Amino acid sequence: MSVLQIEPTPAPRPGVAERLTWILDSFVDGPEVMFLEDITEATGLPRSTAFRLVTQLVDLGWLEHAVCGYRLGPRVLALSAQAQTHATLRAAASDTLNDLHEATGAVAHLGVLEGGRVHYLDKIGGPLRNSIPVTGVGKRIAADRGVSGRVLLAGLPPEQVDVLLAQENRTQRLPSLHQQLDAARRRHGIVQSPAENCPMHINAVAAPILSPAGAIGAIGVASRRHLRLDALAPQVARAARQISLAMFPGWTGR
Repeated sequence: MSVLQIEPTPAPRPGVAERLTWILDSFVDGPEVMFLEDITEATGLPRSTAFRLVTQLVDLGWLEHAVCGYRLGPRVLALSAQAQTHATLRAAASDTLNDLHEATGAVAHLGVLEGGRVHYLDKIGGPLRNSIPVTGVGKRIAADRGVSGRVLLAGLPPEQVDVLLAQENRTQRLPSLHQQLDAARRRHGIVQSPAENCPMHINAVAAPILSPAGAIGAIGVASRRHLRLDALAPQVARAARQISLAMFPGWTGR
């Protein structure tokens, strides 16, 4: 009686993204500067394939070609610096964010501007955190959609706001948005949004976290419950200033 032999399924050929990752990983595990031969040895890629992929990475700024070989490029370094800045800001804001949630009973947020979007670095709300579903740690939404985003847009020149909103295909709201941003600038960057102005019936208020170079983030609170926004605004502004002073000790602010 013959036994049916089942041929093993060949391993799938690694895709382009996987091979590009191998190349970048070789710089993480290896020396700062590498020749093409070093990259082929570290990745196991054929020389022609490695050269083609390395050239693409150089063109896109992920690697840099120097006289002595290849090294990580400005795009990688910019991402690394941004991640470090975000981690520092989140750590500096952590206690204040928790205190603000406990004092107000609302969901507290920490966000930064990335292009035309707000990137939420932290969200504190206990059992109420899911009552504000559009936000969350790591989520990004168009900057004009929420109070934190409008706070950060208010710190920019109007022409830069136009460029950022065009990237998100949200230019239809520009006239009314500029009116809101002008009002925010008159209120030292603070933005309030009562529930009747929000399709999700959320009350919210946010304030900028300032640095010597301008706003680096925004802190805010939001709730589906009634909030006295006029009374909360100074409290949120004080929380933002507390974070600024934690980030920049000795800075007097403005």
